[in-house]
Parts: sequence; C-alpha cells; structure tokens
Amino acid sequence: MKALLVSLFLMAGLAAQARVSLHNLNRTVISGSDYIHLADWADTAGFTMKWTKKDGTITLNSPSAQLNLGVDSRRAEIGGVNVWLSLPVVNRNGSLFLSLVDAATTIGPILFPQKTDTHLKTICLDPGHGGKDKGTVSGRNYEKNYSLLLAREVAELLKHEGLKVCLTREDDAAVELPDRPLIARRQGADLFVSLHYNSDTRDLRGLEVFCLAPAGVNSSNEGGGKAIHAREAGNAHDDQNVLLAYAMQRAITASVPLEDIGLKRSRFKVLCDACMPAVLIEGGFMSNPSDARNIYDTTFRKRMAQAIVNGILAYKRMVERL
Repeated sequence: MKALLVSLFLMAGLAAQARVSLHNLNRTVISGSDYIHLADWADTAGFTMKWTKKDGTITLNSPSAQLNLGVDSRRAEIGGVNVWLSLPVVNRNGSLFLSLVDAATTIGPILFPQKTDTHLKTICLDPGHGGKDKGTVSGRNYEKNYSLLLAREVAELLKHEGLKVCLTREDDAAVELPDRPLIARRQGADLFVSLHYNSDTRDLRGLEVFCLAPAGVNSSNEGGGKAIHAREAGNAHDDQNVLLAYAMQRAITASVPLEDIGLKRSRFKVLCDACMPAVLIEGGFMSNPSDARNIYDTTFRKRMAQAIVNGILAYKRMVERL
C-alpha cells in the first residue's frame, strides 16, 4: 500500500501535462474509434516502451510506475493490478495504437490522479440486495446476509478512522436500486461503495471491482467496444470512479487471498445514478467452494473489511490536497 501511494504521489506532478497532451497527439480512426500512437503517448507521459513482438507483450516503464499491455487485448496490468480496457491495443502496419477513451478515462486517471481541495468525510456503504431479493443463493446461504455483515464490519472500521458512515439498509430490508444512490446523496456522502458477492456456473473465483463504463462504450462483461450508450449521471465522476476502483482492487488483492480478476466497467443502476464517486465490489464467488469458505468465515470477513477500508483511505490520500 505504501508503494502504491509513493508511486502515485510521484506521478501526480505530471498529471496536468499528461492530460493536456492528449489533445496534441495525432488521432487515427480504427474500427470507428479514435486511437493514438502508443509510442507518442508513452513519450508524453514519461514512459519507455518495450514491445516483444514474438508474444505481443508490451511493457512501459517510468521511474514510478509500470504498465503491461498486450496486442489485440483489453487486459492491462497497472502497478501489478489487472485492469480491463474498453478497447484493445492494436497493431497497424508495425505501429501500436492505444484507444483515446482508455488513455483519457482509464490509464490517465489511475497514473495521474487529480487533486481536490474537498476532503472526504462521509462514506455510504450499500449492502447488496435485501428483503425478498436474496441475491446469490448457495444452499441456505444468501448473499443479502453476507453483504450486510461485511458492511457492518466496514462501517465500524471507518468510524474508527474518524469518518462518517451511512448504510443504504441497516437490516434485512428491501431497498429499490434507484433509492440506494439517492440515500447516499441525501446523506451528503462523498463516496458510494456497493458490496456484493458473485456467482457463476463456470466455477470462477476471485475479486472484481466495478466502476461505471464511460459513455459510448460497452461494459467489460459485454466485451467492451464502441456502442451507443448515453452519458449517465455517474459519468460526471469518471476520473474519480476509476481511481477509486483501482485503489480498491489493489488494496483488497494485496491483503486477502482472492484472485485478481481485475478492475472492470459496468452499467449497474447504482453506479449510473450515483452523484459521487462510486464502485461496486464483488468480493468473491459464492458458487466457488474456495471463495465461499472465505465469504462465510468471520475472520476472513474482518480482513476483507479492513482491506476495503485501506482502499478508501488510499484513495482519500491520493486525491486530497495537503
């Protein structure tokens, strides 16, 4: 965690230069989307680039960060954390191209976090499901119960850190999806963190942290790519959303034994409607025996809660001006 903070603090001074420089880079339309030369972006952002053509791997290094990419792939690794891009890196006639949307709304905000004079004081925790909506069901175990238990653990730890906390539900109550971000707004929350557990018939396991997809592209689970998607209210915080998701993915995978599936983009209703930076955490698969044992374990839940708090505090330090 300290290494992450040092890295981002070192890069923060170049943030304004890197953001403005995107406007000066030549653009090329590939499959209907704007791309820029990866080498040009690397030079502007202070990275050296190595392309191993045999296996298509691309490594970019700076004094404070490393970025790994792959040709024809949406999977990236930033500072050791898996991150899903909206569009693949492509090779055209021996030159590498990075999509403008990923440079502007994923890689840039993570590597070059913007500072704010606003201090984060109130966190809204959203335990997924509730009431008749059980969420994922595994035998007698209901997602709605474990998301609430986790939220309570996180809330107590945040309070010990001097932060105010509100929950979208305090018990097994049904709360409609549009009401959840509305509760956060009414409580004056500075961040919205929705807590869930996953399920999949393919026996997947691991951690996924979602933030809202940028306007005009599909969600990660739809395969990314350009699409007609209008701008949502939550897109007003695109930079902060992805930085918060990155800090959370990094903090959790560094603290608990969950496989790093990666930071992903989505259009979950609670993320679309959030008027503050927001993420949705899928903290493991109840459908996977290994993940399920952890989810049901009290000690593991406490570790998970502390990791989530670490992610919030890391984000807080990254964005607050001293």
